[in-house]
Amino acid sequence: MTDPVSDTVFRSPNDLLGAVPYLLGYHPVTEIVAVYLGADQQILGVAAEPLRTSAETLTEHLAIRAPADGCTEVALIGYGPPPTRSTLAGIARILDLFLPLHAVLLVAGTRCVCLLDGCTCPASRGVDVDPANTRVATQLTVEGMVALPSRHALQTLVAPDLVAQAETEAALAVLPQDLAVAGLLDDVLAHANQGRRLTTGQLAPLAVALTGRDAQEAAWRAACACMWQRDLWLDVTRRVPHRYITGPATLAAWCAWRRNEHALATVALRHAIRDGPGDKLTRLVTSVVRTRLPAQRLRRPTTH
Repeated sequence: MTDPVSDTVFRSPNDLLGAVPYLLGYHPVTEIVAVYLGADQQILGVAAEPLRTSAETLTEHLAIRAPADGCTEVALIGYGPPPTRSTLAGIARILDLFLPLHAVLLVAGTRCVCLLDGCTCPASRGVDVDPANTRVATQLTVEGMVALPSRHALQTLVAPDLVAQAETEAALAVLPQDLAVAGLLDDVLAHANQGRRLTTGQLAPLAVALTGRDAQEAAWRAACACMWQRDLWLDVTRRVPHRYITGPATLAAWCAWRRNEHALATVALRHAIRDGPGDKLTRLVTSVVRTRLPAQRLRRPTTH
């Protein structure tokens, strides 16, 4: 994934390592991370790949994710045990043909070593690091960004709940043909705002309603950056059958983006459009998330 933080600037290895978990949305463990830098060492975006394939394949994936505009350098970080060093060095050699390397860091536990040829920074001799205790980490926390414990924890937020999906499927099978949805969204939002999880009886008609443009747009207009709305639409995304996922996953992405949870928004959108480009609202939310702007800088339109 590639997620931007437009006002973050890399000044030192500690700053860079402090920013990465917030840029990704989780703390990497055994992964290769590329941080794309622009003018004045501004962080334009970040991408990560698990250490499961060859250096050549990893390099290809990271190279194509570089921002098209303004990217002047890339910093590579390998997270993992000492054998990660050879993979990281191989990626660096190839990627350097496409983008100048600003740093090549190997992080094992609390120890960081810079592998960039000719580098004289303190990390070239190895330094102890505490990414959580940095200026950038503090800045991003204050801005409301979240770093979950792992990639798995991030993906779990939108992963299908197979048991709940089966329960919803059973409830859908007994819905009346002339289902009335007037007032349904208001009732659902009021219920969720009180901290209560939707029942299957509420979820089934909501899934049907969200296949329609009017209900989607009404839910989109009512969406905010509140945690309860973010949790509501993530829960609905996990519990509805696959054919109903586009609407709630799009709303979950919109709420996550409005909370500056860019990584979560990207993962939710991936579910919303995994079988196609999605509907008009999904395409709009996708375009907004990809603007690389923080939510507070966008004046929300009144219609899509």
